Amino acid sequence: MTTSQTATATAPAEATAPAATATAPAPAVRPESYRPRRRLRLLGAGPRRLGVRTVASLAVLGALCTVAVVGAAGVRHDTARLRTTVTERAAVAVQLRFALADLDAQRADTLAPGHSANDPDVIVGNQLNALITAQQRRGQVSDLLRQLGADRDQGQAVADLLNGLGRYDDLSGRAAYVAEQDPDPVAGHPPRFAVAMNVQAGNVMHDQLLPAADALSAAYQRQADDQRAAAHDAAARWTLVVWGVGLAAIAVLLWWQWDMAREYRRRFNPALLAATAAAVAVTLAGGLALSATADAVNAADGQGLRPWTRLAEARAVAAQAAASESRWFVHDTAFGAADQKQFDGLVKRLDTLLAPAGYATGAERPAYQDVLARYGHFRADDTRLRALKRSGDTEQAAAVLTEVGRGDVAFDFWDFATTLDKLAARQLDDFSAHAGDARSSLDGWPVVPAGGLGLAAALVLVGVRPRLAEYR
Repeated sequence: MTTSQTATATAPAEATAPAATATAPAPAVRPESYRPRRRLRLLGAGPRRLGVRTVASLAVLGALCTVAVVGAAGVRHDTARLRTTVTERAAVAVQLRFALADLDAQRADTLAPGHSANDPDVIVGNQLNALITAQQRRGQVSDLLRQLGADRDQGQAVADLLNGLGRYDDLSGRAAYVAEQDPDPVAGHPPRFAVAMNVQAGNVMHDQLLPAADALSAAYQRQADDQRAAAHDAAARWTLVVWGVGLAAIAVLLWWQWDMAREYRRRFNPALLAATAAAVAVTLAGGLALSATADAVNAADGQGLRPWTRLAEARAVAAQAAASESRWFVHDTAFGAADQKQFDGLVKRLDTLLAPAGYATGAERPAYQDVLARYGHFRADDTRLRALKRSGDTEQAAAVLTEVGRGDVAFDFWDFATTLDKLAARQLDDFSAHAGDARSSLDGWPVVPAGGLGLAAALVLVGVRPRLAEYR
């Protein structure tokens, strides 16, 4: 190929190169608003950050609801349990002590009446009243044991009382049978064998039945004291917990309100503001209600339980003293000396238990003074009874012991015991009223915190929804 041919072949190739270059498409122009997409940080601004704070707010509201509900339910249960223990257990056990002791007194009193030594046609003393009262007390004892038998924890103690009561009934029944075999006993001089049977029955009562009843009553008193302390401590503890968790929930909601106002350039979020108000209301109401419950439990103890405990103890001791007095009269000198010693010890306890100083309010002092006055009548009758027996006037002494009239032991003890029982019942009513106040302080709970904080949680979701919508 010649030089001219080579040039000719190259020329067309060079001519086509510019043409190919001229037809190539131009590169695309990026729009002005384009920004490269950046990856969100874990807790950075945006939906994820809102989600985390929403969960945190719901968590603190849930915690507040939990402590308010659990605390209120627990404290209500504790106060109800305390009231049940005192009114349905401790009070019944105290009545059992009184009924047993008075039963023993009435059984002894049935042996004192008889005919006059000077005129066989003249009956001295009131045996019928003692028989009727003894029958009433025996029925009361059975009913009280039936009530206490419902408590499985004290089932064995109740069973032991029933066994001992069976032996007592057997011995006292034999004493009554032997006494009935003498158609014309002289007043104040029952048959020797009847007295011996009555002594054995009295030993069963005072060595077995009354100690068992005392132990049962003391057990319920300790249980009531423990439950009272538990109810007060629980109310005080849950008060602090509700306030602590409530303040934390309020702080979280307020901080989130401030943070959203700063980040989204808005003054406040109405829904979050309402949720915060609900948390404040539940916190204040819960703390105040639980605090009021603790105060009511203290009032129930100081103004009801403690005074009632002393008066109930005094009533039982008084019945035991009356029984010792009756046994002293019908027993011979050897057994009577022990009865006299026991009576003196019981009277000393009564003098202490009936003293109102230290726990009686000014409004209650007249009632205590009335009880003391009637107790003085009973003591005066006892002094007269013993003076008559020492002087040898057994018939008149038997009448003083069993007749029903002012100046007679049977009447004045009944008058004293009835007045004392009314005062004790008044103190028990005060306890029940304060215990009821403790429970009613939490009326509506746990419905109130559950409903209020459930609404607050819904408001949190409503408040955060518009902010999440801005990221769609």
